[in-house]
Amino acid sequence: MPNHVNQPKTKKQLLLETALALFVDQGIYATSTASIAKAAGVANGTLFHHFSSKDILVLELYKDIKRNFALQIPHLELDAAQLKQQAKLIWQQAIDWALANADQQKFCLLVMQYQPLSAQAKAQVFHDEFGFLKQLILFGQQHQLIANYPIELMLESAHGQFLTSSQFFINNVELAHNSQYTEAAFNLFWRSFTN
Repeated sequence: MPNHVNQPKTKKQLLLETALALFVDQGIYATSTASIAKAAGVANGTLFHHFSSKDILVLELYKDIKRNFALQIPHLELDAAQLKQQAKLIWQQAIDWALANADQQKFCLLVMQYQPLSAQAKAQVFHDEFGFLKQLILFGQQHQLIANYPIELMLESAHGQFLTSSQFFINNVELAHNSQYTEAAFNLFWRSFTN
């Protein structure tokens, strides 16, 4: 099997990594495509060859991060008797990912405030990569373990609570493994979904 670890980065990968660093450091609005191309050591035309606009670059980076994030989350065979424990496992894996990938998580928070990217586009990325959360909520509703609120609202709420909790732990790393705080973060999340 060939070793791909030492393969050089493609220009597209280099541009995405450079954009991430600049967006987190300067903000999305303040970062120009010209500054991304310059920092990546490529011509402006090269950037536009891969991404037709800054908004497309932001969306592609967001999709890439959410796709990689979703791959780290366990996909479980749902069990009504264990649903809370299964939700807690998914929650903790998500928080652990955010702590290990703080810049990517910070970028995701910035994307939520980035108006040129439509709410529909952001929601579609979340739906595409985290469809298993919708299944978990619907399963819980069918078994009367989760409140019967509109699913779109519940998914948005779940995402918002995760973003808030993950940012708290990123900003307070010393509390990230304090059970009083980690249990509280999950319980705040879970109680908002149960009757």
